[in-house]
Amino acid sequence: MKRSIATLVILLIIISLFAGCSKTVARADGIEIKQKEVDTYINFIKKQDTTGEITSDEETFNNLKANIIDSLIVIKLLEKHAAENNITVTDEEIEEQLKSIIDTYPSEEDFEKELKENEIDRKFIEGELKNQLLRSKIYDKVTANVIVTDKEMEQYYEDNKDTLFLVPFSVKAGHILAMFPWKKDNSEETQEGREEAKEKIEMIEEKLKNGEDFEDLARQYSDDETTSESGGDLGYLSEGQMVEEFDKALFSLDVGEVSKIIETEYGFHIIKVYEYREEYVQDFDEVKENINTYLLKLYENGKWEDFVLALIDKVDIEYFTDVEGTLKSTGTEKEDSEIPVEEEGE
Repeated sequence: MKRSIATLVILLIIISLFAGCSKTVARADGIEIKQKEVDTYINFIKKQDTTGEITSDEETFNNLKANIIDSLIVIKLLEKHAAENNITVTDEEIEEQLKSIIDTYPSEEDFEKELKENEIDRKFIEGELKNQLLRSKIYDKVTANVIVTDKEMEQYYEDNKDTLFLVPFSVKAGHILAMFPWKKDNSEETQEGREEAKEKIEMIEEKLKNGEDFEDLARQYSDDETTSESGGDLGYLSEGQMVEEFDKALFSLDVGEVSKIIETEYGFHIIKVYEYREEYVQDFDEVKENINTYLLKLYENGKWEDFVLALIDKVDIEYFTDVEGTLKSTGTEKEDSEIPVEEEGE
């Protein structure tokens, strides 16, 4: 799927533009945020906000401006930290990231066309990518020594095994679907289309009654493209996963039983049940890797947040606008101690 340029820029949230001669709206120990920088981002968001919802409400709009100012302060503090710690981003790294975006388009011309349609300068995208790469490099250094111990994983498992790791009663099932034509092509719903799907599923039902194999018929006739190749296999389903009519029929069947024709919003189904699986709690070894991944990211994000707050608390932040940010109230002033960042190879 092609990645939207608008989505890319909004996700990055951080901008670094040449400010020019413009009013200073905030200052952090000599680092200045210019009105022009804020306006550039606001104008970009206005162009993307086709509904006008963001700018129509004064409180929402003011909060947006305050968040932009604060985001700019943070990125400039990160840039300062990077400069002081010899953390750099090369032109080659930026170009590589840009190429990965361009490659999601049919051609570079299509990429440039979307930039033009959204009134986005290519240099703006390159600046955003530089900021993203810089943040990632600092993040990696800050979180380099974060680990999760076996004891922490075991404790998390014990605390959550009866909720997060409880696998409910489920049924292994398969189905054959005769889909309504309008669900295939978003066309208008018609009685003719309904009758066409009904005739198809009745033909399949007749073949089943004559002893033909359920899985073979699913491969040959089912309109569910995600399951037809595997003989209609839906895997294990617990109550509530499927639409109501399907769910009700599924959990009324015995193992090996095939349902009558079931109608849902998608079309007509025939369902087969292969196996019941009783409720059970997953073993620690089954979920250990997932727990480690979750806790590691949780700890890393916590350490990153502490790092950014420490950067903020080390500077005196002033706002020169009625729309003030909130960074200066993040915490108490800390002593001018070095913020530890692990060096490469340590």
